Amino acid sequence: MSSVGSLSAFNNSKTVLEAIKENIIIADTDYNILWINETGVKLFKDIATLYDLESVEDFIGKNMNHFHENPEYQHKIMGKLSNTHRARINIKDHYIADIIISPMRENEAIIGYVVMLMDVTTTVQEEQRKNSLIQELSAPLLHVWDKTYAIPLLGLVDNVRFEIILEKLLHHCGTREVDYILIDFSEIREWNQEIHINQMISALSLMGVQSIIVGLKPELAKKLTIDIANVNVFRTSNAGIKYIISQQKG
Repeated sequence: MSSVGSLSAFNNSKTVLEAIKENIIIADTDYNILWINETGVKLFKDIATLYDLESVEDFIGKNMNHFHENPEYQHKIMGKLSNTHRARINIKDHYIADIIISPMRENEAIIGYVVMLMDVTTTVQEEQRKNSLIQELSAPLLHVWDKTYAIPLLGLVDNVRFEIILEKLLHHCGTREVDYILIDFSEIREWNQEIHINQMISALSLMGVQSIIVGLKPELAKKLTIDIANVNVFRTSNAGIKYIISQQKG
């Protein structure tokens, strides 16, 4: 589909590219950098030294392959490019950017490329920080007795948190000597019924670890389907620990 409307008032394409306020590069058909817009100059000033360049002007004339860890792959992508190519790139572990490469055409022939780099470093760092926090809060493991650990479940447990909890729990049991896991539901108010606690209990059982469920409230007990053949259930953590002590003494 062809474009509609008129741009007769804008007879300078540079004006349009500068107004976008993203990091924009124009490259020729051999992938050599011809032009960087004003917004892009700020970014490239920061990364020039990462590529052993003295100034942003040194980028002009450089081939795009020069900035890729795998030039052959870059050349393969560009050589077959007929439509827009999108990817997320890591710039020397200093910046994360979403890159969009679009061929420019004139009478169906490619005459060059527009490369847009959108700096998402802060966004990615925030996502990583949140994911790290989620992992820390999703599976706090407490050593409460000899070969016994407790995992207090907090807040709302969804599918993502459950997978994090299960992965960390199994890793912990696989690297330490664990006989019992107290699964504490006392701080849980809502439970996603798509999550099956039996998956956790069965996995622990296969590793030789006995599950003890404590703190279940009546309204939550109605929503959980528990295979009581592989688990003991107690009203409180204290009762669960007393049971474990009696088993170890026996």
